[in-house]
Amino acid sequence: MKKINIVVSSIVLSTVAYANINIQSLDIYKNKTFVNQELNTTQNSVDLIGKVRFEDIRFLNNGNCKVSNVSVVSENYSSDSLSSQIAEYQQKVAFKSNEITSVKNSLEHLNSIRFEKGAVNLKNIKEVSTYTKNEIEANYNLIYKLQLELKKYDQELAKLKNKKNTSVYSKLNYDASCSSNSKILVSYPSYNISKNSFYEIDVNSKEKNLEIKNKSFITQSSGFDFENIDINMYTYNYSNAVNPQIFRANYLDIKPVLLRKNVQADVAMMEMAAPMMKSKSVRAMPSFSYNETTTKAFFKASHIDLKSGIKNAVTFSNDKFKIKNKIEIDGYSSSNAFYKVDFKSDKLYSTQNTKLYLDGTYIGQSYIREIKKDKETSLYLGINSFIDVKKDLIKDMKEKPFFSQSKIKTEKSWKYVITNNSNEEKTITLIERIPVSKHEDIKVSLISNTNYTKKEDNGKISYDITLKPSEEKTIDFGYIVEKPYKK
Repeated sequence: MKKINIVVSSIVLSTVAYANINIQSLDIYKNKTFVNQELNTTQNSVDLIGKVRFEDIRFLNNGNCKVSNVSVVSENYSSDSLSSQIAEYQQKVAFKSNEITSVKNSLEHLNSIRFEKGAVNLKNIKEVSTYTKNEIEANYNLIYKLQLELKKYDQELAKLKNKKNTSVYSKLNYDASCSSNSKILVSYPSYNISKNSFYEIDVNSKEKNLEIKNKSFITQSSGFDFENIDINMYTYNYSNAVNPQIFRANYLDIKPVLLRKNVQADVAMMEMAAPMMKSKSVRAMPSFSYNETTTKAFFKASHIDLKSGIKNAVTFSNDKFKIKNKIEIDGYSSSNAFYKVDFKSDKLYSTQNTKLYLDGTYIGQSYIREIKKDKETSLYLGINSFIDVKKDLIKDMKEKPFFSQSKIKTEKSWKYVITNNSNEEKTITLIERIPVSKHEDIKVSLISNTNYTKKEDNGKISYDITLKPSEEKTIDFGYIVEKPYKK
């Protein structure tokens, strides 16, 4: 009866220690995470998750609440239920270790069996040897099984000890009052929440669309389970620097001051508006949304559960966009035919590690650039093996000046043979480049048997061709450079 009372007391104490933690939402930036926790105006203290500094606390409300007499005290709660679990596993480890030791002693005894001359006959020796062999084999198998069980107990024990050691909390003391049905939140940074964010992009070449999933694996090790919360995922760094650099005159008679350009982060959503209050009486299914502030954008996942110590998968968006399929040959580099898609997104996606799929098949991983809202974005999905590209150097000549000539003439040319080995008609773009002259005395001339589609100031030249199945196209490309000769 005494043992039962102890267990019941442990459960009650544990419940009391965690009962007043009411997490409403998380604000996750690239470099920082904030917890938004609801305060009970009928109480005067609340537990905060982790070690929290007084100067990092902010109160979020709609102006109908008042808070006074605020103080923060760091404490370390020793959960009685956690302690009992640790003791239980320590006992299991001890018992299992004793079992292994006992079996090993039996093995030593079996291995030490010796036969005295004349003490036993041949038949007895065979029977004893067979029995000993079987027992030794059975004991080795038993030791292996027991060691696996012991390893499992050791791992569970290590997890429990780590959970107990990291269960550091802070206590917030306060006096609060709110009018009408207003609520008040306390917001503070948390350092025991980690995330691994990534995109999953799947291109459907037949339907000509692209699906983007914005996902994160979020792990919180607070020792407390978050239930039915909102998670605001900001795709930029949190920063208090919201003002531009101070203007400084640049005088010609003194050394100019070096100005450092900083990327400014928008914190208006955090500093000026409280997160939306929500009722937890009716449980809704997990959902997500896209939101825009005056200068930034963020993704929001709602009605999410985050179990302590468990990697939780959270989806923040799932969108489809129409695409234009293209094939592009990087003639200036490896001369491979890359599968490329162009699309426009109605959302702003930041730079992110991305898993790429083509027609449901995983093709690789890439760190993509920012996807601008309402602007065309290009995405490459590896080499198209059905487009064969052969590039041969035809001429590489350099003429040195003689007699009255005072210029050096350099000529280079290549021959491309491009073959469409697929069963569909393909439009292919060959990208090449020629040197760009930055001086009027340096002349650059293009050599080509095919009219280019586009020529840019940086020397980039594009050739668009359309090939039917099994059709091939030959393109001669080259250039001549003439520049003054310097002795």
